[in-house]
Amino acid sequence: MTALSLVSGAGSAATMCSLAIGNVVFGSYDVFSPTSLDTSATVIVTCSRYGGPQNINVTIAIGPGAHGGATASRKMRMPGGDLLAYNLFRDAGRTSVWGQVPGLDAFTQTLAVPNKSSAQLSVMIFGRIPAGQNVLKGTYSDNVVLTVMP
Repeated sequence: MTALSLVSGAGSAATMCSLAIGNVVFGSYDVFSPTSLDTSATVIVTCSRYGGPQNINVTIAIGPGAHGGATASRKMRMPGGDLLAYNLFRDAGRTSVWGQVPGLDAFTQTLAVPNKSSAQLSVMIFGRIPAGQNVLKGTYSDNVVLTVMP
């Protein structure tokens, strides 16, 4: 199971954004299965605008996690030390790792926000634990920081 810790990015005075997400839950990993274990979760970003431009670029970045050191090599840890590799992706094919560099591996989309109102953006996070990992049975978890920037 992966838990995502959330941190809100700094917003401009005219536009403020917040996000909502639950845990990314993989379920039971079978060390003997020849297929990867996949899951997904939804991130909902709500932006409110009071003046300023109607169209804003919303960027969602996800940090490397507590145990992997880099976004390309995220790992969950079981109490006692065993590590289980996993990753989070921007696409359903799980080819584009979700990172924290705008314009490179973070997610960015333009959102039209009416003045003195709000608009929502719904984005999927796709997770994968690769098959073939020889790990002990137990509960694995990680925390990553998810940042939203208008």
